[in-house]
Amino acid sequence: MQIQMQAFAKNPKSLRKIITDDLCYHEHEVLYVEKCLDLQRPKGWGKILGHKIPGVLNVEWDPDQQILIVRAIAKKGNKPYQLLGTFMQYLMERHGRKITSINLQLR
Repeated sequence: MQIQMQAFAKNPKSLRKIITDDLCYHEHEVLYVEKCLDLQRPKGWGKILGHKIPGVLNVEWDPDQQILIVRAIAKKGNKPYQLLGTFMQYLMERHGRKITSINLQLR
């Protein structure tokens, strides 16, 4: 199952970089960054996982539209709801002032 979330930013600074840097340098009780930045991909990306929560969050930044795109993916019959919910709580608590709106699409 896959759910896509879009978070629209107020300014052009990369929310993906801000979030992955924050999770790398300020430990979160559930979320952690597995991979950051592939130089072959121009928009930048990151993989965020949760301790003992199924699924992965693929995080990408679109600088032209100032959108953070998060794909929550779970395999083997698992659902990514808990991981995405934890991430949304983290996003609103630590970076809520940087966001104008959030959209969710079920896929």
